[in-house]
Amino acid sequence: MQPVYAVLLLLVSLTPSPPTAAFQFTCAEMLCTITRWTPKEEGTFLLAHIPEKTVILKFVNLKSYLFNYEVLRNATRNGITVQILRSPVHRALMPASINVVFTKLAQTYLRDILFERGNVMLESLSIIESRLKSVPATIVHLTVVRHIEITQAFIEALNLNLLSKLLHLEELNFCNNKIRHLNVAVKSDEDFPNLKVIYLASNQLTTLNLHSFNGMRLLQTLDFRKNRITRAEGPLVSDSLRSIILSGNRIKAMSCCGWNLTSLTSFEINGNLLSWLPTCVEEAFPNIDYLSFKSNALEDINVGQSVITMKYVRNIDLGYNRLTSAVFSGVSLSLLMLNLENNRITKLSVPVAGYGLKIIVSCNAIEQFDLKSLSPNVTHLQMSHNPIDCSFDKALMLSDEEIECVRTETNTTEAIKR
Repeated sequence: MQPVYAVLLLLVSLTPSPPTAAFQFTCAEMLCTITRWTPKEEGTFLLAHIPEKTVILKFVNLKSYLFNYEVLRNATRNGITVQILRSPVHRALMPASINVVFTKLAQTYLRDILFERGNVMLESLSIIESRLKSVPATIVHLTVVRHIEITQAFIEALNLNLLSKLLHLEELNFCNNKIRHLNVAVKSDEDFPNLKVIYLASNQLTTLNLHSFNGMRLLQTLDFRKNRITRAEGPLVSDSLRSIILSGNRIKAMSCCGWNLTSLTSFEINGNLLSWLPTCVEEAFPNIDYLSFKSNALEDINVGQSVITMKYVRNIDLGYNRLTSAVFSGVSLSLLMLNLENNRITKLSVPVAGYGLKIIVSCNAIEQFDLKSLSPNVTHLQMSHNPIDCSFDKALMLSDEEIECVRTETNTTEAIKR
């Protein structure tokens, strides 16, 4: 039996392994996709067959440690987009004169990418889920870039000053990194002259010096949600900023005194540890439209009358806090939505309001409620999951229809004429 066994082993060892799957090359309309291409072994002849009308060139499972965009020189046209997806690419090199206006590298092993000096073509750079540990130093050579996205990488320190002289830059996205240190300083009007949006969500920042963003003359959005911020300090002064998002952090107290944001329309600081509303909000945000303090630790004594009476505010969210009373002598005549759900409220009174106000006070502890304490301009009241429920929606009611209040503990109904 031993000789037969040896022969079988020899036959198995001599059996060739299945060949590696060949590359696939498909084109449809303006998109060409090349899958499992190994440039070193299979050459570049296939690039000569890319149709002239191609706008997007996509590489999937590109089998190359180093990718040099130079190989695309004769295959690319003005305005082409190049995507490299789910590929073991570690390094990339982009010559200055290559005709690529947008490139995306997603789910790669990318550790470094070099841009040759004087690149006047690339307008958008997107690197998603890579192994980058820092912003590539040669990114400063992208003289016309408008959008830079480097997300889901391993960047711990971010020096935005590196990008200050990119004159066309409009949007920065560094979400989902590991950024703990942020360095930014606007030294002249020539720094960040067109930057409008900064996304730094889902990082590891613990302190935030908001005054560092003063001087970015076109800045509209700052998004710092889901960091570990305990202190956000100002003063922040801007006549262009429209939205600030600080939700999902660890801020216990905040002062907006000295701030001047005349164009700000949206301020979100949900999911923090605030027991007091930020001070000086009414002076800092004179034209605010949307204020959201959802899921904090706010208590009644800290809910300033000035916030709900701000002239232009239309939407205020105070849900999921610790409020025990919602007795307001009046609210802004512009207010259209007041959310007070999931608190500990036992009293509700809003005798003065502008027409069309919707109040949400579900999941509280209201046992007694007089509809006369509510302005007739309130057109929608949602108060389910209280001991008494007087919910109504006037848009669905007949003109002479009565509002019914239901006591949930006894399941009795009271018809009340308004």
